[in-house]
Amino acid sequence: MHESDLEALAEEMWAITKDLFKFLQFRDRDAMIACGVSVAQCYTVDAIGTQGQLTLNELAEALYITPSTASRTVDELVRKGLIERRQDAADRRAVRLLLTPQGEALYQALRRHLIQRQRAILEQIDPGSRRSALTVLQQLSQAIKDPSCCAVPFEWQIPSPTPHVATPVAKSPRSPPPQRARRPLPVRRQKG
Repeated sequence: MHESDLEALAEEMWAITKDLFKFLQFRDRDAMIACGVSVAQCYTVDAIGTQGQLTLNELAEALYITPSTASRTVDELVRKGLIERRQDAADRRAVRLLLTPQGEALYQALRRHLIQRQRAILEQIDPGSRRSALTVLQQLSQAIKDPSCCAVPFEWQIPSPTPHVATPVAKSPRSPPPQRARRPLPVRRQKG
């Protein structure tokens, strides 16, 4: 495959994935918001629900975010009664994150809803191609997660302003604005 062919495929892939991810995120956002959670909070509930329990660092790693960002999301979910923090029995310094019964109910409801949406998508694909489509998606997911895959540095420079010819501006014969009288500052007396 020629370099130009690969470049054209990369541009096509960018357009497809950008549109797909944007559509899926906004489509699913409506269901999440109806439950009173943001997209980030839903991903947090899903990660904890899938694993059963996580530490804050494990959660941050699972969501590809910083621990401080994960902490803010967890704080909000604790406030909403969907997640609880529990001291680890084996390591009293560690804190485990678990779903509350309300959080578990939300996790199960969202999971059922989103799987039904995926099923509807699969029904649009030829039955003989469904397994191949999922295999390609799995390969894409693995390729994206490979650190060498996306190690392309972002390069951008702020463009220099184009020089333009300044047109002289006629000065009006105004007098300078009047100076305001300044009030004297109060004098502080020293104790003693």
